[in-house]
Amino acid sequence: PKEVCATSRVSASMIKRRLLVGILGIGSVATGATLLWAWPTYNSLPSKHEPISPEQCSLIRCVPDGRPVDPVHNPGARVFPRFLDDTEPLLKELQPIKRDFGINLIEPVHAAIYRWQMSYLSRPPTVNMLRVTGRPEHSQQRRPWGYGDNFDESALPPVLKATADRIHAIPGIRLGRLRDVTINWRHSSFLRLDPHLDPAGDGENIFILSVDAPAVLTLSPNNWYRLSRWLSLLSFEDERDQVRREAERSWTSYDIDVLLPPGALLHLSGDARWKWTHGTRLGVEAPPGAAMPVQGRSGGGGDGGAGAAGDTGGLVAVRGGGRSGGGLLHWFGRPGELFGPTLERHSVVFAFGEPE
Repeated sequence: PKEVCATSRVSASMIKRRLLVGILGIGSVATGATLLWAWPTYNSLPSKHEPISPEQCSLIRCVPDGRPVDPVHNPGARVFPRFLDDTEPLLKELQPIKRDFGINLIEPVHAAIYRWQMSYLSRPPTVNMLRVTGRPEHSQQRRPWGYGDNFDESALPPVLKATADRIHAIPGIRLGRLRDVTINWRHSSFLRLDPHLDPAGDGENIFILSVDAPAVLTLSPNNWYRLSRWLSLLSFEDERDQVRREAERSWTSYDIDVLLPPGALLHLSGDARWKWTHGTRLGVEAPPGAAMPVQGRSGGGGDGGAGAAGDTGGLVAVRGGGRSGGGLLHWFGRPGELFGPTLERHSVVFAFGEPE
């Protein structure tokens, strides 16, 4: 009986060890599969355009160290820094369109959530957004030019039509039909845009034109971002702490920042279109008692690119001269390099399909 008991104890111990090894093995396989699923991709999708040039990466930086992004590690984002030298005619044309067709798509319940998430700020901005688009998004929406296969280019006003034609004629970029035009307007320094993928119906090619104010658009690998959100839910993190952390450190450790000064155009295609989300961080407050940086234009912009590390494509953080009237500041590539505030911003999104 003693030998039997000893044998039983040994057998039970062996079973426990094998179970532990099996569980650890399954866990390792599951972890590896999850990481493989979430890992950022850069050139996994075929492109019908000419290769991305270093010049088109000039306003694109890695987060959080601000390293320049080279074409090999670019998921499919191209910046044309001075696509429009004069944005005033377009800005003027947008005003009556906003008045006649603009709609706020932030429901009151969501606005209340945003206000609560921003309650850690000493002066939270007013939650707002106004959009004009042909994409069906709201029952009370008026759609001035249709959407998708039914998009009517002849319904576009002249400056928007000329801008769309100019995009279509960019050398090295092969585009199909225009499928939508979307106008976005934000004010009161509320530029927050949560990471998202535009609907598939918009088409393969997304162009974002910054009209009257600078902004940073952040690209996040979609699956890695989703994994980060799941882990945040498991940690029961306070949403206010999460929003603050994302504003100060971005959404993921693989994020890529794109700086869009006024008149700059961003093209998203390939992985950047389908496998990377894009959004705009909420922004941060200036340290108490510190002189507030203001947005400005540097004198030696050249071609408008950011050729050297730390160059922000014509934007400078001017320190001194008293305090600003308020508003959140933003950063490009490195959290410590702030600019702003941007109190109001218009942007236009042009969506094109693939060439026939």
